[in-house]
Amino acid sequence: MPNINDHEYSIFSQNGEDGIIAFLTGGLKDNRKRFIEIGTADGGENNSLYLLKLGWTGLGIDADPENIRRYMARITHKPFAERLTLARMKVGWDNCQWIVDEYGDKNPDFFSLDIDSVDYYVAYRMLQLGFRPSVVCCEYNAFLGKGPLTVMYEEDFSRRRLDPQRGLYFGVGVGAWRHLFAQYGYKFCGVDTAGVNVFFCRPEAFAPGFLGDVNGPEHAYTRIFVNKFRMPGEELERELLGRSDLVFVDVTEESVEDIVADCELPPADGPQVFTLGPSAVADARPVAAVSSGINPPKKMPVVHAAATFHAEGYERFGKEFIESFRRHWPKETKLWIFAEGCKPEGCDRVIVRDLHEDARDLVEFKQRHAANPGARGHFGETYQYMLDSVRWSHRIFALREAALRSDADILVNIDADIVCFQNMPMEFLATLMPEDADIGFMPRRNIYSECSFVLYNLRNPVVRKFILDHTDYYTHDKIFTLARWTDCHAFDSMVAAHRKASDLKFYNINEGVPDSMHPFVNGPLGRYMDHLKGGRKDEGRSSDKDLVVVRTEEYWAKARTADR
Repeated sequence: MPNINDHEYSIFSQNGEDGIIAFLTGGLKDNRKRFIEIGTADGGENNSLYLLKLGWTGLGIDADPENIRRYMARITHKPFAERLTLARMKVGWDNCQWIVDEYGDKNPDFFSLDIDSVDYYVAYRMLQLGFRPSVVCCEYNAFLGKGPLTVMYEEDFSRRRLDPQRGLYFGVGVGAWRHLFAQYGYKFCGVDTAGVNVFFCRPEAFAPGFLGDVNGPEHAYTRIFVNKFRMPGEELERELLGRSDLVFVDVTEESVEDIVADCELPPADGPQVFTLGPSAVADARPVAAVSSGINPPKKMPVVHAAATFHAEGYERFGKEFIESFRRHWPKETKLWIFAEGCKPEGCDRVIVRDLHEDARDLVEFKQRHAANPGARGHFGETYQYMLDSVRWSHRIFALREAALRSDADILVNIDADIVCFQNMPMEFLATLMPEDADIGFMPRRNIYSECSFVLYNLRNPVVRKFILDHTDYYTHDKIFTLARWTDCHAFDSMVAAHRKASDLKFYNINEGVPDSMHPFVNGPLGRYMDHLKGGRKDEGRSSDKDLVVVRTEEYWAKARTADR
C-alpha cells in the first residue's frame, strides 16, 4: 500500500512535503501545474518554490512585507520568476474572497495553507465560496489532539499573545481538518512524519485507481516542539487542552458563521500584488473606470441625501461629513440630518431635525427592548454587533422621515462617516443609476449588501412603500426573524421579495467593478468620496490597501504614498 511517508524528501520544503506533493500531484489526470500557497514566507523554505523550478505557475501570499521583499530579491533574476505572483495580505474570513474570486483560479492543482492562526476559518470560507484544489496540504496543530478542535476566531490572532509561554494555541487539530474536507468529498491521505502537515486529495481530479490505496498516519506529534520543550507530545496536549483561559472550538458542534459574526471585524487587509521578472511590476490592479457609462438625463433630477448620528458621532465624524457636503456636493442638492442628542448647525442646504421627536415609533421600539440586552447584541459577556438591532435601526427611521418630508426625485441614504474630498458635478449623481431604475445600491457576493450609500427613486410610490416597510422590521419586531439584525440584512430580505414580485427595478451602482470588501471606494463613488467605516475613522482615510483598482485621483495618490 502506497504510504505518503515513503515519498518524503525536501528540496525547499521545511520537512518532507516536497516529496509528498510530487507523489500526489503525479497522479492527477489533468495537471495544469497551478498552485496557491498561503504562508509562503520569504522563499527560502516553503511548499511551492520546488514546484516553480519544475515549471509550475502560481500565487504566493504572506502577511509580512519583509518576507515579500526578501522573496522578490531572492528570485527576481531567476528564469522562473515570471511564473510567480506574490501578494502581501493578512488572510482572514473576509479578504480570502479575493483569492477565490479575483485571482481567478478556483481549482488549482495544489494548495498549501500555513498561517499559524485562524487557518480553519480561512479554509472553511474558501471552500464555501467554491474553492476546489486538487491536492491540499494544511498545517495542523498536533497538540489539539485527534478531535475536531480549532481555536477561537480573532482577526488579529497572535499565538504568542494568547499563549506566551509555549505559543501552542493556534491552528487546527487533524480531526477538525478531516471533518471539514470530508464535507466536500476529499480523501484523507495522512500526515507527514514530522507531525506538521496533513494532506487531502479530491478524488475526481485523479486518474482511476491512483488514490485507492494511498494512506498515511492519522496523527503524529510535532517533533520540533517535543524536542524544544523536552516533553512527550501527550503531556503537551494535556497541558494545552487543560488551559481554562483558552477557548477551544469543536467544529462539529459550533457554527463557524456565528463565531465570526460575533467578532467586530476591523477593515479587511486587501492584497498588494507583485508580478515578478526582469521588469517587475508592482501593481497589477485594473484602473478604475472614469464613467458609469450611463447617459445623463435630459432633465437633472432633484437630489437630496439623508443621514443620522448621535452626539459622539457628531464630534468624531459628523462635523467633517456636513462640512464636506457643504463644500463639495452640487449646490442644487440638500442634506437632511436627523440628529440624536445633539444640535448641529443647519443652513439653507442642510436641514437639521431631531430624530427622536420625529420618529416616535423608533423611541417606542427602543423602550420596548430597554430591558432586553439581546436586542442590543449583548448575550452574557459577549457582544454580537450584527445582532444589535437598536444600533442599526436609527438610519432607517431617518431615511423614512426624510422621505416623508423631501420633495426630491432621488433620495440618498448615506452614512455620516463619508467624506467628499473634491467638487462633485450634478451629472455624476444623475448617472449613478439609469433613469428607469428604482433603487441603486452595492450588492456584495456571498455577503450582505453594502448599504452606506443607497439611491431611492421617490418618483415611484412603490419605492416610498419600500422605505416605510423597512421601518416595519423594527416597529413590528420582524427584524428578529432574520439571521442577523442589521439594517443591511433587512434591506436584502426586502430586495429578494421585490425581485420575486418583479415590481421594482434594482441597479448595482458598482456594475463591472471587481468585488472587494470595501466596494464604496472601488466603484464610481470613490472618484469623489471616501467611506471611513470601522477603524478607518482613526486613520482619517481609507488605505490604498482597500483598493482592488488603481485610482488616479490626487486623494488616492496620497493614500498610495502614505502606505509606502
